[in-house]
Amino acid sequence: GQVESAQGTKVVVDATITDAPDLDILLVPGGIGTREQVRNETVLDWLRNQAETVEWLTSVCTGSGLLAKAGVLDGYKATSNKFSFDWVTKQGPDVDWVYEARWVEDRNRMTSSGVSAGMDMSLALLDRLYGEETADMVAKFTEYSCSKDPGIDPFAAYFRKK
Repeated sequence: GQVESAQGTKVVVDATITDAPDLDILLVPGGIGTREQVRNETVLDWLRNQAETVEWLTSVCTGSGLLAKAGVLDGYKATSNKFSFDWVTKQGPDVDWVYEARWVEDRNRMTSSGVSAGMDMSLALLDRLYGEETADMVAKFTEYSCSKDPGIDPFAAYFRKK
């Protein structure tokens, strides 16, 4: 059915966590809703189960907080949105949090900072799966100027000052 975001955007959901098909890649989005979902054991259990079978487990923004709360980032390097970094890191004390990173890849986990960093991470994943030429083509067709260096995060210094 139809689901409305906090901003009012509506999307149609084809499957729920109870009837989702097997996944190769799981992308966990962030946003204000993550604050509530870290207390949702049904969602956390589903994330734990998915983490065992997916080829790639990824997140954008505070989605890494959900993954951390589920325990599926324990022992992994990860990052998140810098504005919410303190909240996110409290969700997973056994995660090796990397503050100054646009995105982090650790084995089959990829986590990104904010929204545009999520685009960069997604293009890095496309590069991993289909090669640099394909990733570059997607960036060009979407007219997106990609940052290919995961360690360059101009927002880390900005939010550290706040």
